[in-house]
Amino acid sequence: MTAKFQSFIVWSMVVLAGLISLSVLFSGHLFSPNATFNGKFEAYALVKDIILCVFLIIVVTLIAKISHKYHCFVRLLLWLLIISVVAGALIYQPYAPVYDSMAVNVQVYRLLQPESGAGALWSHYFSTFPNNVPITVFLFWLDSPFKSIVHHFDDLLLLHAIFGQLLLLFSIYHLAKIIDVIFGKRVGNTFLLFCLFMPTYLMQFTQIAYSDTFALPFLIVGVRFAIAIFDHQAQHKYAHMASNYWLTTKNIILSALFLAISIFLRPNVIVVILALSIILIIFYARQWRLMLALICALAVFSFSTKAVANVTLSETHYQKVQDKNSQMPIESWFLTAYYLGGRSGNEINAITDKYHNYDQRKAYIREKLFEKFAALKLTGIIRTWHNKINVLFGIKTDFGMQYFNSFRKKSDVQAQKKYLKIYHQLTPKMIHLSTITVLTAVLSLFILPIYYLFKNNGDLKNEQQRYAMSMLLMTFEALTLFYVLFWEVQEHYIYMMLPFLLAIGAILSTFLADKILSSMFGGKKLKGL
Repeated sequence: MTAKFQSFIVWSMVVLAGLISLSVLFSGHLFSPNATFNGKFEAYALVKDIILCVFLIIVVTLIAKISHKYHCFVRLLLWLLIISVVAGALIYQPYAPVYDSMAVNVQVYRLLQPESGAGALWSHYFSTFPNNVPITVFLFWLDSPFKSIVHHFDDLLLLHAIFGQLLLLFSIYHLAKIIDVIFGKRVGNTFLLFCLFMPTYLMQFTQIAYSDTFALPFLIVGVRFAIAIFDHQAQHKYAHMASNYWLTTKNIILSALFLAISIFLRPNVIVVILALSIILIIFYARQWRLMLALICALAVFSFSTKAVANVTLSETHYQKVQDKNSQMPIESWFLTAYYLGGRSGNEINAITDKYHNYDQRKAYIREKLFEKFAALKLTGIIRTWHNKINVLFGIKTDFGMQYFNSFRKKSDVQAQKKYLKIYHQLTPKMIHLSTITVLTAVLSLFILPIYYLFKNNGDLKNEQQRYAMSMLLMTFEALTLFYVLFWEVQEHYIYMMLPFLLAIGAILSTFLADKILSSMFGGKKLKGL
């Protein structure tokens, strides 16, 4: 019965992955060029993108072949290139916060200033939008040891950009590490290659300190150690050693700590915890003690983080407005998720702001939401899901780059001209390269059925890889379903799923490359998969 249930979950994930891939194939024009949202940038036709994806698979195959003998050289080269891009972005494209992220950074700067009056430390914005309080508190914790060097607002933005880029490299390292251990170092090289070919991710995302940009690296590392806890190969390797206990304990503590920080910064990350719980219960039921230990550790770190945050809020005189009329009912999120095809807009703001009274506002939003569902019907709802998937992963995305065209050093006119010139020259190329990489990873999902069938032979290593793949796939799909079913979508929301998608794409692409190389070399299987 357990085996059948495992099979049902796995093949349900495979079908969902196939539907996502199929949706992306219908996300733009087949032969003529496409335009990104608002017509800001030009995107390639689907055929051209697919041809370039084939070239990327050829590069993956070459990397896989070269890595067979020169792994260390390839790994060093990829890391040097990635670090160069990440560091170069700080100098040549120093992106500045916009909208809500700017409000967060301004608030942190105010908290760091000793001359600020205690009663005026917190902006009223954070009483109305308390969801951005945790990231503000977290940044205040990070910045406090360095406040002696923060003399101007630009100093703070640079500090946050450095923190963000370091967190980005930290998360990439850990995801590559677990891929190395379970899937082989050649697959790890492919993952790093995919990261290198995602310049929008390496250059822009974590330079701007906000809840999602800082929550994601901690989520990645937390998932990495969660996979390590149940790593069959590691358990087998250290089965007769005292270090096995300490290794497992270390993995539990680190996984719980990083996941707790991620949840603190971005509470909707809880959907990943719920999804991973399903996988762990189904595939690792016999290791229930490890699961219980992980849950208990996660609870301890979550409550501890919240308690320390409350102390900080008290010391900085934060006061949450208790007026019920200033709150937004949960129905407003569903309204945004479906009313305008999954995007926010002025029409939605007109609905949510029509009434000041909370009960009247809630009733009116619910009325408009039900009217919209009735108008959409089942076909319209499915079409909305299709459109939202394409906003996240489709070939007409710009990864949010049209919004992130503001740079630090606002007072330096010459520097601003230089940054904008580079932006206009470089950004279209960044978008094209990132689109090809994402499309390659998405289309690789089509070979998931073959991958699972090939790994379903009872061998310990294949079982280990199958389970780890399931955890990565469940994480990716849980986050995707959250945005598609319950939340609004914007092009840059892809980043919460992106590292897991790239990891899955690297595994499947190298699996395909391995089959190509095996056929070219008389069926000889290369090491590393």
